[in-house]
Amino acid sequence: MKSVMDEAFRKYGRVMDMEVSEFITEVEKLPEAPQGEVLYEASIPEFETTKLFLKFMDEVYGGMPIEFGCCYGFNDKLNGLEYHRDSEINIAGTDMILMVGHRWDIDYEDNSYDTSKVEAFFVPKGTVVEIYATTLHYAPCGVDGKEFRSGVVLPGGTNEALDVEPEAKGESAMLFAINKWLLVHPESGESGRVGTLKGKNLSLQDFE
Repeated sequence: MKSVMDEAFRKYGRVMDMEVSEFITEVEKLPEAPQGEVLYEASIPEFETTKLFLKFMDEVYGGMPIEFGCCYGFNDKLNGLEYHRDSEINIAGTDMILMVGHRWDIDYEDNSYDTSKVEAFFVPKGTVVEIYATTLHYAPCGVDGKEFRSGVVLPGGTNEALDVEPEAKGESAMLFAINKWLLVHPESGESGRVGTLKGKNLSLQDFE
């Protein structure tokens, strides 16, 4: 298992030096997710009244409207990979693990991706990570079977339902939601406007 602090992560993103104690206090107040489930809330009011929210909006996203939410729950599988037209910020509210890949490895002939190219990185609690727009990512995994909690910062409206669905052709066939292109493994049970992950549905055990 590699770490986001390692040189190997620099092609996927970067670790940012930011004070997150206010966020940690708020994220620890969330009720525990049901066992075996992963939950996502795009915008959490308590997060968006913190000084950290203003710093992300004014400095990291250069004044763009943003949303500050949370992905949390119990997960030890890859299941899917997504990308956006911009960076995503993750703040580790617990120790967690990210499985990532490169967007340029997608085969756009059939909108597929070989999971053997995926790498996994440990993210220590309190770490802020910028995940580049060229990086494939999805829900983090917990450590030792514990619940993970990850703050998620994205441009406002990301992951909301599409108002207009383009023709399901080419890359647009993977346009699952606003600013969200998604590929899933057949074992995930997800369907709709998605691409396909080929190969093994990786679990944490594959990186031990």
